[in-house]
Amino acid sequence: MAKTCVGCGVVIKTWTDPMHYPEEKIKPLFQTLGISDSVVEKMQEKDVLCKKCGNKAFCRHAVVIYNHNKSQLLPEEFEALLKSGEDWIPMAQAELASSPQTQISETTTVNAGMTVPSSPMTNKAGKITTAEELTRLTDFRHDQTKAQWNKNGIVQYKDEGIAILQRRWGSQVQFIVACSQVTKEGYRLMVIDEGKEGSSGGFSGGVNAYFYFQRMDYVR
Repeated sequence: MAKTCVGCGVVIKTWTDPMHYPEEKIKPLFQTLGISDSVVEKMQEKDVLCKKCGNKAFCRHAVVIYNHNKSQLLPEEFEALLKSGEDWIPMAQAELASSPQTQISETTTVNAGMTVPSSPMTNKAGKITTAEELTRLTDFRHDQTKAQWNKNGIVQYKDEGIAILQRRWGSQVQFIVACSQVTKEGYRLMVIDEGKEGSSGGFSGGVNAYFYFQRMDYVR
């Protein structure tokens, strides 16, 4: 289904060209941020802007959008946004560099996907995440964490905050080595999950067990 860009009149083939700005996303976004833009304001229900015109709209208000993102997004989200290649980002950075007194607003965020989170957030450095932030973080870090997760390994997972070791039949010595090492590094055993049970010769118990360590530097 083709639509015409409100800004320049170019025909947008929405089925094959997903890079456009629909009214139901960009207009509420600008209204929430208090941005007055003549092109966006004239959009009616179901209208769209092409990628070029939508990008121009963001560039016209680059500093506002940049500041909201910086004050609201998680550090990793903001870093990913800066690497997204959006044209308005270097424009905002250049303007902010020339105007160091520019204030960061404390209202609703804008991200590259043009969504509007429902609640304000504060600086993320050292703060406790909200439920919404933690949910976003689990999605954001999913692929990276999964790539480091060794489902069948003695060392299932380890980062600067936690270590998960698996005790397996036939690998007791390797488990001892790993357990000793993480303890020396300041990790403390917090939870043991006995895992799936099995039986042999009248005895039953956990076939594999999982040991969850937390590094004490991160435990208050």
